[in-house]
Amino acid sequence: MNLRPGLRSSVVILFLALYLTSLFILNAFFINKQIQSNQAFKNLKFDQALSSLTFKTQEDSILARQLMHKFGETMAVTEMLQHEARIYSATYLLVLMVISIIIFVFILYYITRPLKELQNATANISHGDFSVQLPETGIKEIRELKASFNRMSRELVLVQNKLLTAEKETIWKELSRILAHEIKNPLTPIQLSVQRLEEKFSQDFNNFRKIFPEAVNIMNQEILNLQTLAQSFSNFAKDIEPQFAIFDPRNDITRIVEPYHHKYNIKIIFATDCLIRFDPTHFYQILTNILQNAIDASSPGGKIAIITSMEEHSFVLSITDEGKGIADADLPRIFEPYFTKKKKGTGLGLALVQKLVAINNATIAVESKLEEGSTFIIRTKRLYNENTGN
Repeated sequence: MNLRPGLRSSVVILFLALYLTSLFILNAFFINKQIQSNQAFKNLKFDQALSSLTFKTQEDSILARQLMHKFGETMAVTEMLQHEARIYSATYLLVLMVISIIIFVFILYYITRPLKELQNATANISHGDFSVQLPETGIKEIRELKASFNRMSRELVLVQNKLLTAEKETIWKELSRILAHEIKNPLTPIQLSVQRLEEKFSQDFNNFRKIFPEAVNIMNQEILNLQTLAQSFSNFAKDIEPQFAIFDPRNDITRIVEPYHHKYNIKIIFATDCLIRFDPTHFYQILTNILQNAIDASSPGGKIAIITSMEEHSFVLSITDEGKGIADADLPRIFEPYFTKKKKGTGLGLALVQKLVAINNATIAVESKLEEGSTFIIRTKRLYNENTGN
């Protein structure tokens, strides 16, 4: 069993021993001086000599003067002893104070040195080095503190490894969900085109031959979009950098919406033409995500309107559906990753939309009412068309 005293007990015992020893020494010193003083008065035999004098003869007078002289010498010796006692006491107390200060400084250094080690180790941990370990030396309390610190450091290393593993898994899961979500959007028009070809092939072969080039063109275009997406996700670990291009958004909107026309009630209204500076792939992803959300929110046969308009310096694209709408409580959260009210949704579509809108220096806003529908409004800076003067 370890009976080694702790810091507080050691300090108390040390100072008690020091001051008790000092008291014993001072007491012994004063007793010795008192004995010397008593012995001086005893050797004087003043009372005995004084009682034998009659003061009738000259010899008695001389003897009385001698006695008084000896008495004066004895008093002087007594005063000298008292003076020595005072000097000795002051000196001893001064030495005792100096020794106490030295002991205190030593104890303070003995405590602050490991605390400095702890401070440096804590600084290393704050910079991400969780592997730091301290030697478990010193007094009991410091040893226990260092042992606790070392246990914490080892636990932090384990936690860090677990967090890194969890973070990698989260990144892969998020990447997989985003990739699955983005692949689904091009697959929808491909599927619609294939279904349309199947219907025409079985019902009206002549009409099938008419729509075949259009359907193949749509599928080729969506396959190209899939290839572009695959290339984008291959660089997903890097920051998403938009590849800006100047184009007329009406052409892209028409091309993107075309595969949906025969199955969904989508109306497009274009304002005066203009040019925008945007990443075409990002524009496609933004529009297909919002359009797919509008389709999912709409009832069969529900109307969807895509409208472009111009503000003073902005191109405005709005997508409106007549679906279920979004509750006021949910509206601020729709762009949060993984937030979704869909049974099969991942909650990443609109989060990606907001991110792509932001890096293309545009803005997005939402207006919605329950049971009336929602409108997504995208604004980006317009470039004036030199050919038309608009």
